[in-house]
Amino acid sequence: MSSSDACVGAAASDALILSAGKKCLLVDAVHANDYSSNGLRPDEYDYHRAHGHRWALEYLQSRGIRVEYHREGRLSDRRLASCDALFIGLVSAERPPFLVSEIAAIRAFVERGGSLLVITDHTNCYYHAWRLMPLFEELGLATFTDAACDEPPYTLGRGNGWIAVRRFTKHPVTIGLECIAPQTGGCVDPRFAVARTSDRAWADAWTIAPFGEGCSPGFFGNFRRDPGERSGPLGVVAAKEFGKGRIVVVGDQNIFGDVFLNYADNYRLWLNAMAWLLEIQGLRDPTPYLRWRSPRLLLYEQYDRAAWGADDGSGCHFAQALLCRHYWAFANDRLAEPCDLVVFPDSDRRLPPEGVDAVAAHLRSGKNVLFLNTEYVAGDAEVALGQILAAVGGTHSKAKTGEEKLTIQLPQGGRIHVLGMDSAFDNTTLAPPHRTPNDAEAKRAKTLVDAVGNALEPARK
Repeated sequence: MSSSDACVGAAASDALILSAGKKCLLVDAVHANDYSSNGLRPDEYDYHRAHGHRWALEYLQSRGIRVEYHREGRLSDRRLASCDALFIGLVSAERPPFLVSEIAAIRAFVERGGSLLVITDHTNCYYHAWRLMPLFEELGLATFTDAACDEPPYTLGRGNGWIAVRRFTKHPVTIGLECIAPQTGGCVDPRFAVARTSDRAWADAWTIAPFGEGCSPGFFGNFRRDPGERSGPLGVVAAKEFGKGRIVVVGDQNIFGDVFLNYADNYRLWLNAMAWLLEIQGLRDPTPYLRWRSPRLLLYEQYDRAAWGADDGSGCHFAQALLCRHYWAFANDRLAEPCDLVVFPDSDRRLPPEGVDAVAAHLRSGKNVLFLNTEYVAGDAEVALGQILAAVGGTHSKAKTGEEKLTIQLPQGGRIHVLGMDSAFDNTTLAPPHRTPNDAEAKRAKTLVDAVGNALEPARK
């Protein structure tokens, strides 16, 4: 798509939303905890607050959709009559349960043509599956108390819970999706699944003692395939029509939280789901969302060899979360989408030919590229840095980058910035997003944020 085509598409999308009238999404903040006023901010380290759905909901508001909050009292026919869709986040045992009258009101609301988005999660964490069971029974949906685990190459990092989901059923909720990524999510009703794991996956059963003694209410299984556990493919997103209304169930709260919303196509799933539920087709267009904030970073990711999405020692998830605190950053493999800066986690991965062409065009336009954790400058012409230098006529060198940043000024266009292994930025040197960094980690974080800022300078002129 050309830039002019993108502008036309965005304008058409705006017109569609404006002509749709003032649609309203009601957020249930009684039965579920709501942290949408928090989200991933520079000094927010609480797990649940950092994963709040701030960006997802604020973006809807920026497109003219009214977002209201139900904070006290019962959900009633009258309360639901004022909205077009109801959003029930991850319900929790310390929150009030759904009363019989509320279940009846929600069912009637959907049957009459209202829409419902429900977030579930893994292994009955916080007893959400038990809390939702009476409501789901009335809506003809099954609940589950296991986690959707998978095996390489469908895992992000060394664990089995953070997975890359790449199998989709044709549906309005899945248009344009290539990959979504739960951070240890649960299973949805397979009869209505529109996103599924690989065949290698299994439903990891939760481990619970009698009376829940000795167990954290977060609940996990053992992340091992045991006899009797269901095999994949497993549904992780469901979409169902009920009466005149529509229902979407997503099996992970982190998919739409600030920390991971812009990883892979998670944000596109949010746009698709809300477009279908609110019946605003133009809302699914990703272009206005990509342009919503700036400057925009593309953190290049290969899902079968994840870096930005991997939270193990060799991964760069902590760096991804850090950059998302300070910049409008997206981690995916969509190199052809315009951005202000492309950041590679390292140079030890081969780009497809169309990816090389896209980065070369980006550089020729005067924008820059940043490589992290790179031992040699073009030490291997068969991987990313060497491929790009060959495409743009840059100078090859096997000199080590050392501690200082090395900058390659291209004959025409932008620059390639390289930060070497002596100043590594990975999960061993940066604090996790849910812990306050110590002095050394804070210093390393500032170095990375500053390096990105310096690499962005030409885009800001």
